Amino acid sequence: MFLSQHLSFRTRVSLLVGICVLGISLLPPAGTQAAVTQKTIDNAITDFAKGSFQRTVLGPLQNTALSPKDVSGAIQLGPIGLLKTWVSSPFNLKKNLFKMGATAIDNRLFVIGGITPVSSSSQSVADVWSATVSQTDGSFTEDWQAEPSLPAVQGSNQTGFTTPVAAINSPGVTSVSTGNGAGYIYVIGGNASAGTFDFSSYAVRIGVVGTTGHITSWVSGPAIPSPVANDTQNISQLGLQSPAVTSLKVGNQTYVYVIGGLKRYRSGTGGQATTVSEGSKDVFYARVGSGGQLVKPSTGAAGWDKWVGIPVVGNSPTGLWDASIYSDHYLVSTGDSADMLYVAGGQLTPQTQTSLPTFNSKVYRAFVASDGKLTWDFGWQGTLPQARTAFSGVTFHGSLYAVGGLPNNSDQPDRGVLTTYVEDNMELHGFNLGEVPPGVDGGGSNFLKNDALPFARAFHATAIVPADDTSQNTAFVYVFGGRGNTADGNTGDDFGTANVIFGRIGGGEDVNTTGYASSGWFYSKPYDVDFGGTQIAQLQTIRWYSQINRTNAAGADIAVQYRISSGDTCATATWDESSWKAVKATQSDASHQSANGVNTSPPINLAARCFQYRAKLATDNYLVTPSLLNMSIDVFVPGNPDINFATNGVSPLKNGTTLTGIKVVIQNVNKFEPTLAADLDLSGSFFVDMCIFGPGETVVKPTIPFTNQNMQCSDAYADINRSLMGINSTYSVTKWLASKGANHDKSVDILSFFKTPGNYSVILVADSYNNVYEGTLGGEGNNISQTITFAVNKTGYIAYVPLVKR
Repeated sequence: MFLSQHLSFRTRVSLLVGICVLGISLLPPAGTQAAVTQKTIDNAITDFAKGSFQRTVLGPLQNTALSPKDVSGAIQLGPIGLLKTWVSSPFNLKKNLFKMGATAIDNRLFVIGGITPVSSSSQSVADVWSATVSQTDGSFTEDWQAEPSLPAVQGSNQTGFTTPVAAINSPGVTSVSTGNGAGYIYVIGGNASAGTFDFSSYAVRIGVVGTTGHITSWVSGPAIPSPVANDTQNISQLGLQSPAVTSLKVGNQTYVYVIGGLKRYRSGTGGQATTVSEGSKDVFYARVGSGGQLVKPSTGAAGWDKWVGIPVVGNSPTGLWDASIYSDHYLVSTGDSADMLYVAGGQLTPQTQTSLPTFNSKVYRAFVASDGKLTWDFGWQGTLPQARTAFSGVTFHGSLYAVGGLPNNSDQPDRGVLTTYVEDNMELHGFNLGEVPPGVDGGGSNFLKNDALPFARAFHATAIVPADDTSQNTAFVYVFGGRGNTADGNTGDDFGTANVIFGRIGGGEDVNTTGYASSGWFYSKPYDVDFGGTQIAQLQTIRWYSQINRTNAAGADIAVQYRISSGDTCATATWDESSWKAVKATQSDASHQSANGVNTSPPINLAARCFQYRAKLATDNYLVTPSLLNMSIDVFVPGNPDINFATNGVSPLKNGTTLTGIKVVIQNVNKFEPTLAADLDLSGSFFVDMCIFGPGETVVKPTIPFTNQNMQCSDAYADINRSLMGINSTYSVTKWLASKGANHDKSVDILSFFKTPGNYSVILVADSYNNVYEGTLGGEGNNISQTITFAVNKTGYIAYVPLVKR
């Protein structure tokens, strides 16, 4: 009975030896070629999430029918993104608000300033509120918390307007994360009041956010716009409200951009004084310096640099304000990357006694240079389905999203949800009439539009929070407050609302109507093919699984390319765009690069220390997306592990004539070929057995391998995890299990085998079951120790007690 239990334990432990890779049946069996290993590069959501996306998204798809080892997580083409499902937060804002600012740092949302109704009038506020949201499902995890209010600051140099003011509406707001919930919030310009008059402010407030996620202090930043010597007037007196403001990390620097805005100020004196409103085309930018302060990129001094203005046609008072701005780092078809900025819509001219306001329908783009400077494209300009202002949006993974606004020079907002995506040439995708389904606007423009917002909104605010690795979505878009339609019979939102709603990117899109982008890229994180030691591994093959429905999309495909660095790790990889090599799966047909199901590359057999792949997904049916399920590589690593005993690694431990234990030190040192880690190709464990021959017993040297049916002379054994035996590592074996008897497979005191005085012989066997393949050059021949013989008079233990002094 005890024998079967003993065997089941050893069998169970040895079966822990497994390989956490895809397609295990394709590898050589253990004990035949341990130097070939298959490494999973990307499979789970947490793997893919480390890569870069351009018009692609990470979804929860799992298909074990095509890929038996597949887990949840796959790359798919990005939904064109008309968010159709919006969820109301149970936590409304603490006041009805419109014309406020909003931003997010990590998973904390901030709402800043704005206008709130008071009795039959309205007033600006200095309030700042924050709340955290779940990055798994986007829901709010707490009610809104009061943050330190905006400080009172001077916003104008004009006489009568120099008194510091705290309350503000229509500011430009952006933020910069510094990690662990900390960062900086920039509140730029805005509309302030002095008595019965209002004006555009030049003040810049910087909120310092600590690692708790809350604002710890407000400090003043350099005024915007800064005085420029060649300007015809001291524009620092004018300030800006409703500018397009964004922040963008370019290389190792982060820049804040202020584009356009409305200049509102008093002109004239006495009874002839009037309030002037004129648009701005100016562009100012600053670099984020120490402590979040803003400095001129040109000199490093505090302040802003003025740059080439946005290419809006028309003379003053024409400008651009209440526009939607988008900035991000994009990947292009050549594999290069580009930092881009897009400005969409906005108001061009103010309303006067003799003319109505005019709105902008164009989209302007600028390339961002490595020093933060913008190059406006005066050739290409995109278009919205309608001229639109007082709306806002976000960008994510190469797609642009916008909500609400005032369309077509109307004074009433709509329920519009707009989306587009950035093509490889950095232009926004142009939607042909034929690819725009019924009920959706946008044919002939660069955006699609539906009316999916639950309520009409204008002068609201938006923010985006990326999803975490546990989410079925990729990001969450939040819409705060805003003014409703004053003609719809619902008066509750005519002067702002406290309502908060959110939509889900990567799960909330109307893909059945608008479908997916026609193509997109995924770039994996560079993967170190480094197994220690000095040996360089050899990339043998690349293996990926894909789900491709060519019944409904004959041209759907996934084109995989890779690049490797043989002389450097990923931290110092010396590769460029010319290093990419295309891979055509051996299972694919003449017209495609990948097949549905398993895909393997032809033999590669190149030395590699760093590996990276990219995949271009494409479809000829916008309602169908191919899916990359997982990616792995087969790697040959020269050498093998060699488990043996260290020099003097087996000996009795004595205190005088008393035996106190047996020293056993194993090592992974291969003297025949390069040493590899014992868990390079397989996880799990192996055994070290001890054979003890007591007084009068004949010493019988064991032979390897032991089996469950014949453990030969073993009296005790140790179960050693492979992960403990790295390259050239040693390990002292101190915990033993009984091999036989009533206490088999239970912890045993090794001294219990030496109770009878006399001469003893001990032999140790490392990797007694041959679980670890050690090559054919001699590694399998040194697993048995020399026989050590010693006399035992008595056994005992060394006890250490503390010394106590008076």
